[in-house]
Amino acid sequence: MTENLSGHSSDSLITRSSRERRNCLKRALQQTQVLQEVVNDSTVNILDQVINEADHVAHETSIQEKILNREEVVIDSEMMWTSSKVLKTCTISLTKRMHNYDYIDFAQKLKNCLEDLSGDSQPLNWSLLEEQVTKLFRRIPDYNTLLGTLQPLEKKIVVRKKPESRLSQQTEIKVPNKVVPNSNTKDEDSVERIVRKIRKLIAIYCKENHKPLDFFQLVLHPHDFGRVVRNILYVSFLVKDGVVKLKKENNNLVVQPCRGMKEGNMQERRSNKRTGIQSVISLNIKQWMILKDAYKIEEPMITFEDE
Repeated sequence: MTENLSGHSSDSLITRSSRERRNCLKRALQQTQVLQEVVNDSTVNILDQVINEADHVAHETSIQEKILNREEVVIDSEMMWTSSKVLKTCTISLTKRMHNYDYIDFAQKLKNCLEDLSGDSQPLNWSLLEEQVTKLFRRIPDYNTLLGTLQPLEKKIVVRKKPESRLSQQTEIKVPNKVVPNSNTKDEDSVERIVRKIRKLIAIYCKENHKPLDFFQLVLHPHDFGRVVRNILYVSFLVKDGVVKLKKENNNLVVQPCRGMKEGNMQERRSNKRTGIQSVISLNIKQWMILKDAYKIEEPMITFEDE
């Protein structure tokens, strides 16, 4: 555990007062100014300690305190400016030391060393330095390149097809034959009859009560979930044919006859080219039980299947 400039341990988190932080920054500034005048081997290490202490003070000071105590900010910025000048002085000193290299003096010392190894009576044997010099160089293994040794591959010629017209790309749509050509129309007639009666029920209710009919009050059955699903499907046929329409009113889903629709045969309406959107609502058993309890349905409105 080391001591910093302020006398506190660097490993402990102690919140200092504004006066203590200001005194710490002043001491750091003084040391930085001294380093600017005297540059030696330990200058960079001392400067690093001073900057670290200034960083600790900066972390302890909040933005609001920096606004109120501007003197700390001024001292910190002045210390950073002085530190940059110290680093510049160290750089100049290092550059001067590098320039003091004398290659003639180095060659003479190398020659004297070689004479001591070879002996005075023998000529200079430069191979004696091989073992010592080769240790200073990184060995690079021999390698060969394959550039130019392989024959180039033949370039493939790509034959582009002519773009076909859009009309030729369109395939003829074939309508499949009926799977059951002799289908029984009795079920279709019964569905048609039930749909007509539901349409009439909706029209009578809206005319007598002068308001739309609640959708779930119409389709819910208190005991049979399957009938609820079929009732929803029957109403969707009427919506698709444009006979009735669904809408939201007072956060409830209601159904009412469409205006301007004349009374007529249902098959004539379906044979018309007018298209509509068939609205089929998703409903599971859990939702059906919740709706049944909420509406308190005791008797269903749609009882045509029992007839």
